Amino acid sequence: MNGQVGRTLLSLAGLGVFLVLAFGSEYSSNKNSNVKTTGSNSSVTTSTNTQTYTNVKSRFSGKLASNYVGFTFDYPSSWKRDDKAGTGDSPNFVKVEHNTDEEITLENFAVGYFTGQKQLMPQLAAQLSDQFKSNFPEYQKVSEGETKVGEYEGYEFRFTSHTTTGANKPIEIWGRAILLAGDTDRKGAALVMLATSASPDVHGVEEVGEKGDLPGVLSSFKFKE
Repeated sequence: MNGQVGRTLLSLAGLGVFLVLAFGSEYSSNKNSNVKTTGSNSSVTTSTNTQTYTNVKSRFSGKLASNYVGFTFDYPSSWKRDDKAGTGDSPNFVKVEHNTDEEITLENFAVGYFTGQKQLMPQLAAQLSDQFKSNFPEYQKVSEGETKVGEYEGYEFRFTSHTTTGANKPIEIWGRAILLAGDTDRKGAALVMLATSASPDVHGVEEVGEKGDLPGVLSSFKFKE
């Protein structure tokens, strides 16, 4: 990939897994105050240093509407929300990210959906990993297994990739994908996190969701009606 670190569309139509990933992000801290604002397509609660994204079904059409998953999560106010996510034929509900001035990712977070219950998650994760392999340069899955996000049981895998900027500067890409099983009333949620070696806080794939801002984003994720 040349120039700015590119955007990659990933979809697994046969599995019902739909995600958009992009390489873009940043660093901040979490504090609380309450100033509420409501957009036309989603509910966002703004605090001093964080915002709360609330998924709202009326925002979506097509496959995202028919496979709607209710959830909320907090993210740093300094991060940018991708306005294209959740619109048109976008396959993910939302994506937030923090970029450098050169539009290189530090960290980002995307949420999609998948069809399949807990017992199918290893199989779905394996096939999703195969899809990633065809889209990420020098892709390598480095670990997988059961995990938890708050009270929710899930299944995850982690991977590495590699690219260069327009100035031919090497960039290491570290990814983590978590599948949280659905139930009889909802689809499952697919959480995808990326960080790169441009981040001053994340230094390897084992630290994705463990260092930087992503731990706060991940721990705040909650399903809702």
